[in-house]
Amino acid sequence: MKSIGSAFLDAIKHLNIVRNLPKYFDEEEQRLAVQSVVIGVVVWAIVTSLKTAVHWLFETVLHFIEAGPSPWLLFIPLLLGALAVAWLARFRPSVLYYRDKRGYVHELNDIEGDGLERAISLYYTSEPSFEQALTGQEGVEVRWQLPTFSLAIRKFLATLVTLGSGGSGGLEASVTLIGESVAAGLFKPRSVTQDSQRHPLLIGRFWNWWYADKTDHLQTAQLSGIAAAVAVLLGTPFAAAFFASEVMYRYRPVIEKLVYALISAMVAFFLSDLVTAGHPVTFETELLYVPPTSGRYFAVLLLLGICVSLVSHYFKQLRISFEHGFHERQPNIWRRHLLGAFVTGVVALTVHYVTEYFDLTDHGLELVLGPGESVVNMAFAGELTIAVALIALVAKMVATLATITSGGSAGLLVPTLFFGTMVASALANVFDYEPMVLIVPAMVASLVSIANVPLAAILFAVEAFGSVYMVPALFMMVIGTILAHEQTIYRTQRDTYESRQILPGVSVRRVSIPAGWANQTLIDIDFRRHFDLNVIGLVECRSDDGRPRMRLGTASSTVLEEGDTLVVLGRDEKLAELDSFLEIEYAKKERGN
Repeated sequence: MKSIGSAFLDAIKHLNIVRNLPKYFDEEEQRLAVQSVVIGVVVWAIVTSLKTAVHWLFETVLHFIEAGPSPWLLFIPLLLGALAVAWLARFRPSVLYYRDKRGYVHELNDIEGDGLERAISLYYTSEPSFEQALTGQEGVEVRWQLPTFSLAIRKFLATLVTLGSGGSGGLEASVTLIGESVAAGLFKPRSVTQDSQRHPLLIGRFWNWWYADKTDHLQTAQLSGIAAAVAVLLGTPFAAAFFASEVMYRYRPVIEKLVYALISAMVAFFLSDLVTAGHPVTFETELLYVPPTSGRYFAVLLLLGICVSLVSHYFKQLRISFEHGFHERQPNIWRRHLLGAFVTGVVALTVHYVTEYFDLTDHGLELVLGPGESVVNMAFAGELTIAVALIALVAKMVATLATITSGGSAGLLVPTLFFGTMVASALANVFDYEPMVLIVPAMVASLVSIANVPLAAILFAVEAFGSVYMVPALFMMVIGTILAHEQTIYRTQRDTYESRQILPGVSVRRVSIPAGWANQTLIDIDFRRHFDLNVIGLVECRSDDGRPRMRLGTASSTVLEEGDTLVVLGRDEKLAELDSFLEIEYAKKERGN
């Protein structure tokens, strides 16, 4: 009886643990988890709608062209689509910036081109930087000054028009920007929420709990939005979460943010699974072929990895040339978009007539136009010959770059999988392998060589095609990492935290003038000797309209006023000491009030 009683008490004890489980997580962790779930649901609904609409519109346009009297009809949707995207790019545009490896700052229109580059730039807008400190901006307020929901709507329409009209590119980059913008928009303060904060109503209390007032919290939401968007497209939630993390942080994924990105990705994945009544993968494979383990097979994989790395190298170089050709030689946005659509159409027509003349395939236009997923499925089914695969590789590369670098709204991730698939399809015919056993490793090599996301590449292969591809995926990851090194198609991608500082251990900080410093000068305070920091600017709030006025190179004799803000440069440990001092000063003022 005693043992039964002890067991009963232990059961009650464990039941209490389950009942009190929410208490083991603090309020912040609970809030982030709820936010990740909400982001996953909202992003899933939007991205699923875009994915469905793009495929429907593209198939409709392709049927219109093929059923028409001449394939030259393809220029009608392509040129009309280009004009529509150019108009959207000029409608309430915002400009994003990125700094290249040489230190030059470049501009990006928010909806043109590869949306993932824009998403990366927006992800880092709320982080402290030298430029933001000099302009009197910092934290999440910088992201709120840029569009959120309106950007997502414009990007949705631009992507639908670009790919639906026959433009060449992928969906994934566009949906990452949509996911980021929607996630940020869910936390952006608006007049309704600001008014509710002044009243002790339920909505006001909810908003105070929900609002992301820290950079770290906002970035967690942004990462969750990107992961959910990729999970909807690829059907691989783990790979999607790691992809979002690796794209933003390269070789140092942040595990804490990764957890919430995974929650959001899993929510989006399960919703897709419910709607599609099955595994929601992008690529269709009827049979799962187990890769061989022979030395010959791995020798072919080595050759495949080298070929994919060479393709990635030439693709990146070709992108630079296309960027220069479209943006430097065609600054007019209307001509630039029309020229990109025209080049895409010419490439598609050339492939159509060449494949028709040599009786290679009936899908010449499909090899070039649209997202290209159907062609990848044809490769999995073994329907591509060596000639068709090589023609599709070259033609798709040119058409994709013409679409995206001219300003069309599409991405480069799915095209990278397309390029690897074409190389693998050609080698499968040469060495007499089932296409799948080479295509899956080639996709890993493409993601590593072109996008530089090795962990996401391995997870994608395993989630989408099974654990039997783990060893080939690891083999290709090593080859791709060695050959591609640190190259990446995403110019806004950042390497390490130190590269986001002015110098390692040196930062800029904005500090509010405490009451004790009011009506004194920097000489009176003896600021330099006390804190060993340099004042490089002063944000004065003295104008009649209440807007801040920035003064660089502040004179030591300038009289400070309460409400002004100093822009201070120095070593991180000295800035921490200044923060501690100011906290004491602010506390003194609160006790005095």
